[in-house]
Amino acid sequence: MGEQLPKNPENTCAECGMPLGPGRRDRKFCNDLCRTAYNNRKPKKKPAAEPAYLENETRDTRRIYQVLLKNRTILYYHNRYFGDELPLRDLIGRGFNLKFFTSEIMTPDGDIERYCFDMGYHISKSETVYIVERPEETF
Repeated sequence: MGEQLPKNPENTCAECGMPLGPGRRDRKFCNDLCRTAYNNRKPKKKPAAEPAYLENETRDTRRIYQVLLKNRTILYYHNRYFGDELPLRDLIGRGFNLKFFTSEIMTPDGDIERYCFDMGYHISKSETVYIVERPEETF
């Protein structure tokens, strides 16, 4: 049989203390407002926490994704509004992180192009950055 709810021996509202009046014998509140107020004051159960190693992995993954997205955005806006070449120091000065990229390709000329999603770059020996775009890489 179902579990019995504890009865209110005083027949008063658990929230405001007013008499309950007629109704079910096992009720605790005189109306919906008191029930809602009582339940809102109760501490909320926290969802089961992920194991620590998963929390760190998720946090690290988000951080890496944010860096990659920032790199792509810098390349995209510079290419769109200022052209496809700039000095390496200007790229770094805008917050570009050279350590993070999604893929790299060696061109037939022997240059290495690094990509942040669909936007890429290669650095010449004179430290000039050339921005390239690969439309086949969907973003």
